[in-house]
Amino acid sequence: MVMRVEVHGVLNINKPAGMTSHDVVDAVRKILGMRRVGHTGTLDPQATGVLPLCVGGATRIAQYLTQADKEYVMTLRLGITTDTLDAAGKETARVENIAVRRADLEAILPRFTGEIQQVPPIYSAKKYRGERLYRLARRGEQVERQPVTVRIYALELLEFAPPFVRLRTTCSKGTYARSLCDDMGRALGCGGHLYELTRTRSGRFTLEGILTLTELEDRVREGRLPEVLMPIAEALAHLPTVRVAPEAGRFVLHGGAVTAALAVQFPADLPRGALVRVLGFRKQLLALAETTVASADFAACEPTRTVLHPVRVFSGASVIT
Repeated sequence: MVMRVEVHGVLNINKPAGMTSHDVVDAVRKILGMRRVGHTGTLDPQATGVLPLCVGGATRIAQYLTQADKEYVMTLRLGITTDTLDAAGKETARVENIAVRRADLEAILPRFTGEIQQVPPIYSAKKYRGERLYRLARRGEQVERQPVTVRIYALELLEFAPPFVRLRTTCSKGTYARSLCDDMGRALGCGGHLYELTRTRSGRFTLEGILTLTELEDRVREGRLPEVLMPIAEALAHLPTVRVAPEAGRFVLHGGAVTAALAVQFPADLPRGALVRVLGFRKQLLALAETTVASADFAACEPTRTVLHPVRVFSGASVIT
């Protein structure tokens, strides 16, 4: 069934193993009969789980959903190292006798918790001088990859059954589960790679209510697509909120800055430059904005000082630059 009316919102799709994130986007475009569909951060082809897809006007907020924290359940296979750092790669080293105890693994977990440095995998979509790393790798080119800072909020051991170890991690955007498994294997002295990966959460999207592609087809055929489309305002609800006075609404909807006098509710613990939702008097979503002052300085601001600078303004289901 081809849809004739364009819709707006975010779908929570259960990405199957063996498909790239772009493959899933193409499949959803065909199911919905529309081109304006985009993902909010890639999953490796063999990974499964939560893949939020922006539809219609919601494609303009994809970059803000990408920034949300993620949660994964992953299986580390000890004793085998691969060139891609996962099970799809070519074996580069093997340790037959794995002398790793549960206590050994638990002892290294704190080392990989908090703010850590990761070197992006050579087989990844990260760019080097404008070209994807995996393309360079396929040509046999070796380039120096600079480490990036990521944050691991939690790293929990779920099951220890050597050579397999299951873990759950909550992390910031840009974290590579493959690199985490490779680094842990090296720390244990036996090597290792990412054997299986399921994303269980991305921002406010979880495994609850997740849809397979077949289930999405069924909803479209039955005319029930609106039931599974999360509205734009709800999809952004993981962001902190600033409430503004009724008279500020018109300024904000025209891209105007918000002064301290017009911000009636400013959250605590926000740094300068934080991304926030701007809600009107009736709690309607007006815009996304960056703070120009930290929460600690807000109370001392002059009434005329700008405290919010809109970066996306909303009107109905559409997003206006």
